[in-house]
Formats: sequence, C-alpha cells, structure tokens
Amino acid sequence: MRENKLVILISRNLMFLPRIEAAAGSKMKVRRLTDVAQIDQFTQNYNISNILVDLEEDDTFWKPLLSKAKRMVGDKVNIAAYGPHEDEASMSEAEALGCDPVLAKGAFVRQLKNILFPGDN
Repeated sequence: MRENKLVILISRNLMFLPRIEAAAGSKMKVRRLTDVAQIDQFTQNYNISNILVDLEEDDTFWKPLLSKAKRMVGDKVNIAAYGPHEDEASMSEAEALGCDPVLAKGAFVRQLKNILFPGDN
C-alpha cells in the first residue's frame, strides 16, 4: 500500500535536507535518491509528488537519476532544480531535461513551500 506523498531529493549533500523536510512538514515524506535501484522502491511504496535536483552534484550523478525517475513517474510530478547561480551550464541542462523551475539556491529556499505545494498560497 502506498503511503503519503513523497518528495525525492536527488542529492548526496545533506545541507538542504532539513529545510526541505521542514517545508514538507507532516504532509509529505522526503527521501534522498542516491542510487538508481531506489527508484523502483520509491515508486512502488509512495505517491511521488515532487523531485528536487541538487545541481551542485556532478552531472554524472544527477542526470541518470533524474532520467530514470522521470521515466518511472511520467509527467505527473513537479520537478525543480537548484544550484549555484553562476553554474549556468548545469541550470540550462536541468531545464532541457524538464526541470521547472530551475533556481539559484537562495531563490530555491525562498520559494520552497510554493514549489512543494503549488497553488496553496
């Protein structure tokens, strides 16, 4: 049986995890995706509502995970990416792969609740 909604965080870095968990509150669980094998488990056990991508990770880490996750969940999931504002190449790649919005870290933190709960303003 599927549990509550899930936010997938594609990141090995724990820095933003507490902020994302606080923004999600009790309405959503947050799990880090660090291995392609986890995607099947997540899609079987949860209703995935959001995928968040940390662009500070090497693209050889986040691109395959994002591609597989998108194939598994389709277009029904909000996908956002965040990273350093000066890394325009990664931001453009994330946008090309379907991330919307793609934000600098500061803007991501400010808009996090709206990203997780669009329309609940």
